[in-house]
Amino acid sequence: MHDAGGPELVWIMLALTAWLAVVAGAIAIGVHLIRQSRPVPRRLPSPLDILERRYAAGELDRDEFDEARARLREHDIDL
Repeated sequence: MHDAGGPELVWIMLALTAWLAVVAGAIAIGVHLIRQSRPVPRRLPSPLDILERRYAAGELDRDEFDEARARLREHDIDL
């Protein structure tokens, strides 16, 4: 008769543990590669953002800024 807990059981448990580790590692690598390959969408600056930057840089005076902002609001751009 065979022993219920002999060396065969140890080898079977080691083999199952090794296969589970391989499968878990493959899944972890796959998830990492999928998450890494997603491009991050870049948000372009809105017309109002550009206008505010130009005003802050001194390219526009207050009257030019107000006029341009009013034109943007007339056309409902970036509001």
